[in-house]
Amino acid sequence: MLYVSMIVQGSPLHPTLGNARIASIDVLRGVAVLGILLLNVRTFALPAAAYTSPVFGGSETPLDLAVFSVVQMLADMKFMAIFSLLFGAGLVLFTQRAESSTGQSGSIWYRRMAWLLVIGLCHAWLLWWGDILVAYALCGMLVYPLRRLSVRTQALMGFGLLAAGSLIWLGIGALVQLGGPDIVAEVVASPDSVATETAVWQGSWWGQTPKRLGIAVAMETWIFAMWLMWRCGGLMLLGMAIFRSGWLQRSASVRRPLLMVLVGFGVGLFVVTIGMAANRADGWIGVDVMFANSLWNYWGSIGVAAGWMGLVILMCGVHVFEPIRSVLAAVGRMALSNYLAQSVICGVIFYGWGFGWHGEVGYAAQLLVVAAIWAAQCIWSPLWLSRFRFGPMEWLWRSLTYWKLQPIRKRSLPSQA
Repeated sequence: MLYVSMIVQGSPLHPTLGNARIASIDVLRGVAVLGILLLNVRTFALPAAAYTSPVFGGSETPLDLAVFSVVQMLADMKFMAIFSLLFGAGLVLFTQRAESSTGQSGSIWYRRMAWLLVIGLCHAWLLWWGDILVAYALCGMLVYPLRRLSVRTQALMGFGLLAAGSLIWLGIGALVQLGGPDIVAEVVASPDSVATETAVWQGSWWGQTPKRLGIAVAMETWIFAMWLMWRCGGLMLLGMAIFRSGWLQRSASVRRPLLMVLVGFGVGLFVVTIGMAANRADGWIGVDVMFANSLWNYWGSIGVAAGWMGLVILMCGVHVFEPIRSVLAAVGRMALSNYLAQSVICGVIFYGWGFGWHGEVGYAAQLLVVAAIWAAQCIWSPLWLSRFRFGPMEWLWRSLTYWKLQPIRKRSLPSQA
């Protein structure tokens, strides 16, 4: 029986509400869930190879190439990094509150991750192979025992995991090169493989299932073991250290967030630019583009992510941005619902079981789709939360986590003195 009594030490464990939340984290989560759509939309609109190479985008107009380059520099892997850092911070915050209420956090944290894993598997197997929730659930389970290490140790371990992941990825690229032309041909996309993939995504939901499951399982197994575990796990540990050091909270001083902006963007964009120059020199195609060259963005994206986070924290301290901050916080409080809704909307627009626009919308035109979804989610999130305590998927996740239906309407809350 999954139900475990949450009444220990005279204080019931319950979801975090209202003023108990840290506003800057909600805002950061909102920015991340909106920003990540800039990249995710590509995997719905175009073949997978077009995610990192405009050669396979089906459009080489100057505007498309400019949009591709700007998004690569400012968004690719950056918002995923923010999500991973915030996941680590959220782990510390969640377990601290659980332990202060019940004296323990392990059972409820692992139950929380187990249900996130189920949600992620449903998302990946039924809708979109690019799901990240499975990786977050697995990494959340793996790093939980490390939550009480010193800040210094967590930071060192985080960078250590990131370094290990980059070396493994570099090694895989070297092995592919050593495998000869036949192995390279299997790994590197070709016009024929891209045309075949496009035909699949323009087909029916059932016809897409073998392809969707094949990529999803690869993401959840060997790609997780070779790349995602090290990347996400390392960033989660860094997120724990950053949160415990106070870098994610608003403060009277602007020194820390300003330092994040200046150093993060300055160093991060410089490193990312080196990788993009290497890709251009290689014609945006080949083994090096997939492996060795990608490591410049692997590391540089962390700096750019820090820059975005510093900018958001600065914004949170300026009163004139309060309306924007309020909307972004609402989007962040419904991050899971909004993330899954983005997949549903993009599936309807681009896949064959919907409008079937896959392969027909270039990088520039994708921004119109992204802007429309942003507008919808910035409108519906505050409206929903004006009447309900959680987003719909957040409510389901919390109810499963606590193994008890959570009251969702605001009027169901008990009055407070």
